[in-house]
Amino acid sequence: MNRSIGIGTASLAALALLVVTARQATTQVGGSLPAFVKLQATTPGTAQTGHSNITGTAIAGQHAGGGSGLTGVNADLLDGINSTSFLQSIPNPLVLSGTSGGWIISGQNASTANGSMGIFGVSTAATGNTYGGHFSSASTDGWGVWGWASASTGTTFGMVGLSNSSSGTGVFGRASSLGGVSYGGRFESDSTLGHGVFGRASASTGTNYGARFEAASTSGRGVFGYAIANSGTTYGGYFQSDSTGGRAVLGWATAGSGATHGGSFESASTSGRGVYGLASASNGATYGVFGLTTSPDGRGVFGSANSGFGGTNGVRGESNSPDGRGVLGFASASNGTNYGVRGQSDSPNGYGVYSVGAFGASGTKTFRIDHPSNPENMYLLHYSTESPEPMNFYSGVTVTDAQGVAWIQLPNYFGEINKDFRYTLTVVDDTDSDIFVQAKVAREIRDNRFKIRTSAPRVKVSWRIEAVRNDRWVQEYGAPIEVEKVGREMGRYQHPELYGKPASMGMNYDPKRPVAGENSVARP
Repeated sequence: MNRSIGIGTASLAALALLVVTARQATTQVGGSLPAFVKLQATTPGTAQTGHSNITGTAIAGQHAGGGSGLTGVNADLLDGINSTSFLQSIPNPLVLSGTSGGWIISGQNASTANGSMGIFGVSTAATGNTYGGHFSSASTDGWGVWGWASASTGTTFGMVGLSNSSSGTGVFGRASSLGGVSYGGRFESDSTLGHGVFGRASASTGTNYGARFEAASTSGRGVFGYAIANSGTTYGGYFQSDSTGGRAVLGWATAGSGATHGGSFESASTSGRGVYGLASASNGATYGVFGLTTSPDGRGVFGSANSGFGGTNGVRGESNSPDGRGVLGFASASNGTNYGVRGQSDSPNGYGVYSVGAFGASGTKTFRIDHPSNPENMYLLHYSTESPEPMNFYSGVTVTDAQGVAWIQLPNYFGEINKDFRYTLTVVDDTDSDIFVQAKVAREIRDNRFKIRTSAPRVKVSWRIEAVRNDRWVQEYGAPIEVEKVGREMGRYQHPELYGKPASMGMNYDPKRPVAGENSVARP
């Protein structure tokens, strides 16, 4: 049966049943049955028991009982409750409608008391797919849940989700449509200091999530954070984890194929960052950004600057520490041909690796090409010549004239970048003659040229000039030979294994990184 209650002066019998629970008159006849009709207002009066059969109108100060036929009753006289205060105690508007599933409350439900709830829903069942509150909208522009914290000050929350279950979810957002641009969860903030999303996993242990969202759509977003303010320190998404083993953000693309992204971040600002990672702890082996892949063909971190012009950077690493590394690359496998850092440029004028400033190596500096005799299976290696001085050299072959003289012209910049010249001359005689010819430097380098004289005419001479670098860089910074270790490198080795020392004595030792020979992969 459909039940409806309109709050007013008409048809108040059902409302009387709600507010008067088995209200009975106190005067009885014979001490057994309740008095339905009280005839006398004052004593002496006789309480009578019986039935009233009245075809007219019964007027009394108070009526009690089923009252299915009562009409035009003064609401102020119902159980002594004033109708005005009674109605004001009910949130406005309030509509109660009966269904086969119980009562439905619709309209506005407000709470003005400190610490109270506008709506509080609780499902006490310990099992089953229950809902503390269930909200839905069938409108194409509707909201299943719309939370609004309208206070202009204080730490307010438009919506708070909480779960005490060890496997529960405080907030679960799901876009179940298989098509369209859907959102498992979408949050925005218009404040210049606001947060589109603030997720926090406050448990100090365990695998917890500051926020976890899913989207089943082929073009959906598990999480879409959008900070639309055009000024201020805004966050499209802000996540935090206080756990020693937690993740503020964990992005995971579980598909076994395709160009998937564990996390995809973008910035349209001319000075923005697609990804900005900050490890704010002042000590410990922390990571601003940590990239890891377990695929044999994967990339731990891949940076791509796809603009066709401008001074872009695929990857840029910086360090402000006096002991820091702008980029530290480490290939931990103890065998195979691996690369700590590998740079490549496809431009004929580009550089695979270019160092602005000093360039150093603790091992050999190698020139490597495919072996000309077996290019598919072998490399050919040539090594750089080392010297305690920064040196330039120039070489060539000349033939003296009829007077045994030859002038050697050096580059026009030679004198500007070199000093302390060293000469080497070698006479070349392909006839294997018994006559020995001498060669000498007849005039040293002046005006970027020097003179050779031989003891016989038309003699072939191989020559080489070596000089100490004297360009602007060397003039400014010098070329030290013996230097002391400083900072965290003091007391450590570049290659501790060569001195019989443990890996912890290495200058780049990282306790989270496995030493040579270990098969495990270090993880943050």
